[in-house]
Amino acid sequence: MRSPASANTTYALPGVCIARKERFTITAIIHGRERMSLLLVKRSIFTKILISLLVATIVPFILSNYISYQITGKAINEQLVELNQNSMAITAAGLHEYFHDLSLLGLAYYSDPALNRILSSEEVQTPAESVYITQQLERVFARYMEIGSVSYKSALTNKQFNIGTDYSSRVQIPDFRGQRLSRPHDELKREFQVTRINQERRLRVNRYFLDITTRDTIGLTTFDVQDTQVRERVSALTTSQASSIYVFIQDDLELLYAPAGSDEAELDWVGALREQSAGREGVTKGSLLKPEGTYIYYRDVSYDLPVTLVKFVPQSVIDEARSTALGRSLAVQIGAVVLVGAMAAFISYIILHRVERLLQNIKRLQMGDFNLKAPKRNLAPDELDLLEERFHEMALELDRLWNKQYRHQLELSHARLKMLQAQINPHFFYNTLQSIGTLAIKNHAREVSDRLAEFGALFRYSMDIDTEVVYLKEELDHVAHYASLQMGRFKNKLTYAVSCPEEAYDIRMPKMILQPLVENSIVHGLEKGTGYGEIQADIELSDAELRIRVIDNGKGFTPEEIQAIRHRYRNQNPVEEQRVGIGLTNVLTRLQLYYGDSFDWDIRSEPYARTIVTLFIPRNGEPHR
Repeated sequence: MRSPASANTTYALPGVCIARKERFTITAIIHGRERMSLLLVKRSIFTKILISLLVATIVPFILSNYISYQITGKAINEQLVELNQNSMAITAAGLHEYFHDLSLLGLAYYSDPALNRILSSEEVQTPAESVYITQQLERVFARYMEIGSVSYKSALTNKQFNIGTDYSSRVQIPDFRGQRLSRPHDELKREFQVTRINQERRLRVNRYFLDITTRDTIGLTTFDVQDTQVRERVSALTTSQASSIYVFIQDDLELLYAPAGSDEAELDWVGALREQSAGREGVTKGSLLKPEGTYIYYRDVSYDLPVTLVKFVPQSVIDEARSTALGRSLAVQIGAVVLVGAMAAFISYIILHRVERLLQNIKRLQMGDFNLKAPKRNLAPDELDLLEERFHEMALELDRLWNKQYRHQLELSHARLKMLQAQINPHFFYNTLQSIGTLAIKNHAREVSDRLAEFGALFRYSMDIDTEVVYLKEELDHVAHYASLQMGRFKNKLTYAVSCPEEAYDIRMPKMILQPLVENSIVHGLEKGTGYGEIQADIELSDAELRIRVIDNGKGFTPEEIQAIRHRYRNQNPVEEQRVGIGLTNVLTRLQLYYGDSFDWDIRSEPYARTIVTLFIPRNGEPHR
């Protein structure tokens, strides 16, 4: 709907100048669009949403990848340790069985009675007996190709028997008949030990042949074993060319097997391993973390022989596993980022398109064009749909209000003229009351004259629209005139009393505050009450506030009515207040607007007994801005 003004005139929103459409030239429109485009480029919602979503997606991904990389490395390391220790336990059990089988070779003599008899004799063996002994030794040890040479030394005759062609591994056992082995041959006292032959590590097995009844030593069998079987058994633990397997025996960790080219002097981690496994019984397992990788160890004691397996896993293997896991995670995350970016672009385009349409409507509204196209209604409207609908409704309301304002301006001009014409009426009315009062005095109607004087003062006080703030004394005098007129009306059915200290007379307060409260007391206490009304205005002054209490014995208020008053007070509506006139809510609202939050009030009512309306006014309260 257009305003009744000229069709070429456009009206801007409040705060925007009124201009004619002819002033908006083509150049201004072009510059305006260029500025709008530049603003959209700099502050585009699309860019903000896209960047925000990408940042909100990428930053957590980066942090999660870093944390995952660290955690994955530890998890992979722990998993490798656990899996390898399980495999090493199986391998260690196989090595123990193999070493036990080697140890049992020295007990094969007991199964041959003839051999047992010859070896147990203290007489020197005859050549035939020597040949028999040699043949039986060859028969016993022939099944183990890794055994280089075998030597048997009789403790009864000090005669030594040797078999095998590997003369470099042959051991010359000293005579120990009737005496213990000398210190240089203490190694022969240990059943298993590691020895070096031609820079090659070999397992030496020393097995004593004892008399079953006396437990005396009959002889000693010693033989060297190559590491072919050990290498074959530990080969299953080698998972890559970079990994290495080490085999130690005894508590002092004698190195039995190591990869080719390994130098025992360079194994600086053996000392740490010895500290961790020293003095422990049963199975001991763990790992040593070094910069170059992880050393996984497994130690077990079986048949009184401690065997320790160590596997070295290079750090590169762990890093490769971590990188593989990270690469898969990155592939998924990159796909997620691309998907988020595409979704953000799509959503941003939809939102930005609708926002641009809304901005165009706002611009048209600023130019005074209220005829906007109604937005399409969707079955499931979102916030932007609701915003467009509300904006369209606002445009229609602005069009209506603008036309209404135009009519009001015409009516206001007409009302101002009428008010100028009627300015003389209050003065004429007041002067007429004075004339009637003078006439009543001349006719000795003193009571009539007093009532007219009170009514005139009441009328003048009420019609003085230029004064908004008065002294408390003036407000009390005005209420006294009003109460006097009402007591004259109701005769002995109404009483009014005031209690106020003199120092409170000079307190300034908004005008017309007490009279509406007294009027309510009369209406509810006398006209709608028991027929007899008592009204008391009790005023107290303290250092901080002025407390005014209006007390009556009328109908009062129910709790629901008090709650309704509080609700109207909290939800102030000036238009509604003007429609209902001056009342209790109007008084409370005026005081709250004047003093702000420093004002307070209270209502306590016992119907037909005692109703108290209390106002707490700050003593030095300034008007609230």
